[in-house]
Amino acid sequence: MTCYQHKPALQPVQQGFTLVELVVVILILGIISINVGSRFLSGSGFSDRKVADELIEAIRYAQHLAMSRGGGIRLVTTATSYTVEQTDGSAVPNPNRTGNYVVTIPSDTSLTASTIIFNGLGQPTPNTDTSINVGSSLTITVEGETGYAHY
Repeated sequence: MTCYQHKPALQPVQQGFTLVELVVVILILGIISINVGSRFLSGSGFSDRKVADELIEAIRYAQHLAMSRGGGIRLVTTATSYTVEQTDGSAVPNPNRTGNYVVTIPSDTSLTASTIIFNGLGQPTPNTDTSINVGSSLTITVEGETGYAHY
């Protein structure tokens, strides 16, 4: 007598995803894109970086101008602008634009108020490091010994 074993019928292989799985994945991707996209679409980070780069250019310009004139140049920052001028308050022309070297920054960025006076050697006086905050994330440091500006 031959004994036959009963084999179960082959189950069909499922292919694809269920509707619930697709909806969950789409919701997760939507939440991630909202969080990440908002960081890229807000311009304040880019604006802060642009202001910081332009302010470093202004600091270096003031330093070079002081070295060529034997001193007497200062950079003054306020919450909404920065100015390169002579220490007696008279204007310095802006090499990139017409008029005096006064720059108003965008409204979504702010600066800490500071005054840096450069001597004929390009060193800030008094001879101490100076920090200028740009927005909420960048800090420009002007080295007291050399006048080197960086962030």
